Amino acid sequence: MSSGVFNVDLGTTIGALQIGSLFAIFLFGIVTLQAYSYYDAFPKDRWTYKTLVAVVWVLEAGHTAGVSYEVYHASITLYGKPNELVKFEALGAVTTIGGLITFISFFALRLYRVLPKPYKYIGVACFTLSFIRCVASIFMTVQSVAARNIVRYNTQWRWLIFSIFAVGAAIDIAIAASMLWYLMKQRGKGLLRITTVIDRLIGFTIRTGLLTSISAVALLICLLTMPNNLIWLALYTFLAKLYSNSLYSA
Repeated sequence: MSSGVFNVDLGTTIGALQIGSLFAIFLFGIVTLQAYSYYDAFPKDRWTYKTLVAVVWVLEAGHTAGVSYEVYHASITLYGKPNELVKFEALGAVTTIGGLITFISFFALRLYRVLPKPYKYIGVACFTLSFIRCVASIFMTVQSVAARNIVRYNTQWRWLIFSIFAVGAAIDIAIAASMLWYLMKQRGKGLLRITTVIDRLIGFTIRTGLLTSISAVALLICLLTMPNNLIWLALYTFLAKLYSNSLYSA
């Protein structure tokens, strides 16, 4: 793999990115529908919530544009030139957007507000780690845009890429597990009506937290076991949208 020239398996590189981009665009459509439904159903909601929904949608639009451009560049602009697939600047740029989306998702804050002491500080820890991950994502964007080829970039910064995704997976699992633990603990303490509400909250927590946790862990596994292809990057193209879907569902 010297000089950035290597044999390319199109199925696990461009093909993987195309499949990932299809999921990303599909999820962006759901995000758009969720945003429209929110503004239509809650026209008098607090301006802070309206702003949050708008900011997330704009970030997702930029994220989708970056992913789509990279797929077009790889499959059309560089058609017939697989050995020139040595940089993915647009995907590097959207790393910051993904970090911002996961950071402004308020699931860690929800833990702080819902859980009693001392368990509520799990939310503080998750929020702090989310902020650190966001800063690291910005740093990775700068490095990926400046890198001359993805092979050297992965070799030099693989430890940080792994750390970012590992922290993300740990945060998702901690948030989902903490909420489920608390709700299950409260389930048997109330009347039947309250228990029914708690059961609905448990189902909601599983729907919103389990999918992002599984996806983050799957990405981490792919990065560890298949570092020389782009399957892990294909998963990353739509991971941020799962957070947005979960946020809009809250």
